[in-house]
Amino acid sequence: MDDRIKQIIRKTYSYWWVEGMMDLAMGLLFGGLAGYSYVMIKLPLSKPWSIVLMIAEPLIFILFWLLYGHLVRWVKEHITYRRTGYVVYQPKPKKERARRAVIGGVLGVVMALTVTVVGPQVFKVDSVIMVGILLGLVTLFLAYTNGVKRLYLLAPFEMAAGWWTSTLLMEAELKSIFLMVLIGAGWLLSGLIAFVHYLIKTKPLQEGDV
Repeated sequence: MDDRIKQIIRKTYSYWWVEGMMDLAMGLLFGGLAGYSYVMIKLPLSKPWSIVLMIAEPLIFILFWLLYGHLVRWVKEHITYRRTGYVVYQPKPKKERARRAVIGGVLGVVMALTVTVVGPQVFKVDSVIMVGILLGLVTLFLAYTNGVKRLYLLAPFEMAAGWWTSTLLMEAELKSIFLMVLIGAGWLLSGLIAFVHYLIKTKPLQEGDV
């Protein structure tokens, strides 16, 4: 019975990924981070401007998620819900949301330490390889918990991209930026394929359809 309930929950969560908007958003996020990092290291900025850009980076990240939320709602209301119906997600209790926020923060710190310290200094592994592995594992986790099969293909691509980037003859900062571009392109391609497939396989519901 518990397995059946878990399958139903996973099926509901997979609905959020059905038209590929989540993939597209992740692709834009990685592309934006890559572009922002490139500006930081390549433009001849004065020290005050460099400090301003460093401070603004998390603010831009927050702004991105706000804009993304509006975009997803618009797509769901004008495309998804009109084709495959409306799904209501039960909101998580405040304690649960707070617990997840704490866990997410701790995992973020652990991942940052793994990429910058543990991997390069302890295991003598290039940081971009560590980034590829960690992002691949996160993608596998998303694939399993949300029941999104295409992410099982994206995860090994991220790991392979990290390894391939480590073999390139370029500065470490440029390697990180290039890896973000590759991973962002992978997410964008996944989202575009999912979106086109969704439009082909579905059609707007007629009035009165449930």
